[in-house]
Amino acid sequence: MGKRIPKYRYHILTAINAAKMSIEMFNKIDVRHRIQSALIFNAQAWELFAKGICIRKKSNIYKKNGATITAEKAINRLQHQFRLINSEENKTIQQIVSLRNEATHGILPDIDEEIITHLMYYSLRTFHRLLKENFKTYFSNFDRNYLSITFKEYTFYSHKVSRLLKSVKKFDQGKNRLLYLLDRACDFAKTDKVSGMVNYEKWKEKIKKLPKKSRISRHLSIYDYLNKQENIRFIPVQVAKGYKPEIEIKKTKNPLSPVLVKKTDPNIDYPHLTSDLARKFNKKIYFISKAVRKLKIIDNSSYCTRIRTSRSGTGTPKYSDKALNYLKDYFEKHPDFNPYRK
Repeated sequence: MGKRIPKYRYHILTAINAAKMSIEMFNKIDVRHRIQSALIFNAQAWELFAKGICIRKKSNIYKKNGATITAEKAINRLQHQFRLINSEENKTIQQIVSLRNEATHGILPDIDEEIITHLMYYSLRTFHRLLKENFKTYFSNFDRNYLSITFKEYTFYSHKVSRLLKSVKKFDQGKNRLLYLLDRACDFAKTDKVSGMVNYEKWKEKIKKLPKKSRISRHLSIYDYLNKQENIRFIPVQVAKGYKPEIEIKKTKNPLSPVLVKKTDPNIDYPHLTSDLARKFNKKIYFISKAVRKLKIIDNSSYCTRIRTSRSGTGTPKYSDKALNYLKDYFEKHPDFNPYRK
C-alpha cells in the first residue's frame, strides 16, 4: 500500500501557494488592485491554513448545510481553542480578513502603505512560524527570502492609525470606513463566542453613543492593539566587508524621526587590544581578560567588539576609549579589585 496522504495536505500546500502569491502581488509595481489582490491571497492562505490545522486536530469545520465555517472563525480557533497564536497575532490576521471582505464585496478605502506593510509583514511572519512549528514537511516550500525594495521614508502603522482616530465620528469619510474595518477585526478577535464581525451601522451607533468629551479611541478595540503590537519599518543596511550591522532602537515621541545608520571602523572606534590595556594599567594580560569579563565589559557593544583573525575562532576582542576610561575610573575607586575572586 502507498503512503497515506493526510486530509489536510492540500489545505496546507494551497495555503503556502496563496501566501506566496500575496507576497508577489504586494511587490507588484504600478498594478491596479495590487493591495486588494495581496489581501485576497493572504486571507485565503490563512483560511486554508487554519482549516488545515482544524482538520489535523479533528476539529469540525463543517456546518449543518455542508458549508465550512468562515475564515475569521477558523482563525479564531488558532488562538482561543488551540493556543497557537497570541491575541496580537490574531488581531493582525483578522484585520487582513476584514479588509479582504471589504475588497471582495465593496470598495476598499485608500490604505496608507505603513498600514498594509505592517499587516502583511506580521501576518506572514506568523504564518512562517506556525508552518515551521506544525508542518516541517512543507516548511521548505516557504522558507525563503522575498525581496521588497523601498526608497521612501515611511513612518509606522501606529502613526497612521492614530491619525485615523481623528475621523472616528466623521462617518462620511473613507478614513472612518477604514478605521471601522480595522477596529471590527480587533473586536472580533477578542472572543470566539460571536457569530461574525459587526456591521458598519451598528459600529456607528456605538460610536455615536459615546460622550463627546470622552477619549473615544480608548473605547475602540484597536486601541489595545496599538499599545501592544510592535511596529515594523524596512531599512536596507549596506555593510562593507569586515563590518557587522548593529541596530539600536531608541524611544522617541516623533514617529517621523529619520533612521540613522552609523558606519564605524573597528580600528578607530575600538583601538585597544587586551595587551594594550594591560600595558596602560601595568597589569598582566590575564588580569585584564578576567577583569573585562567580571565587569561585563566584554559583553557591552559600546565597550568591546570582536575582530575575526586566523588565530581565534571567536574573534579577538578590541576595546573602545570608553572602555579604557571605565576601567581607569573603576581601578582608581577600587584599588584592591581582584578579578580572580569568585
